[in-house]
Amino acid sequence: MLTEAYLAAHRTTALSGDPAIDTHMAPRAIVLHWTGGATASSAWNTFAPATLSGRAELTKGGALNVGAHYIVDRDGRIERIAPEDRVVRHCIGLNHVAIGIENVGGDPTWPLTQAQVDADAALVRDIASRRPIRWLYGHSESAAIEASPVFEEKDPTYRNAKPDPGAAFMGKVRAAVADLGLEGG
Repeated sequence: MLTEAYLAAHRTTALSGDPAIDTHMAPRAIVLHWTGGATASSAWNTFAPATLSGRAELTKGGALNVGAHYIVDRDGRIERIAPEDRVVRHCIGLNHVAIGIENVGGDPTWPLTQAQVDADAALVRDIASRRPIRWLYGHSESAAIEASPVFEEKDPTYRNAKPDPGAAFMGKVRAAVADLGLEGG
């Protein structure tokens, strides 16, 4: 019910009223993030509760907790935590079409690693081989995300500016998957 409530509040397209349909998506984009924390287990613990708590800047958008489809640990280990075709709240305006990939770390204490670049590139390549992915964004690329033809957000004041995962990381991942011709950034 939280996902449907979030979608009803934020999508410009009307919902069907069937949760199985409304919380299902056909992925067309991938958004890369960082967790800002030290471990995959801390990321999992952040995403596990259904209800968002303790993040005032996000609660104005609804009670649905943030999440991701994948977590990439600092050693490059990839863990899928949600089905790729399930709507997860991770990027304003793209939740209905985007797969979210969270990279553990991301601040000066836990910088992102080359193993994560390689794992993200392999994961993007794998997903794009199975899904009609057209766009690859970093969460920090809010202007490009909002300019995307699939961006959909009812509330013109519901936006955020995130630093993750940063231009250098995105540049490395994009270089590794350049042959896919993904748009974004």
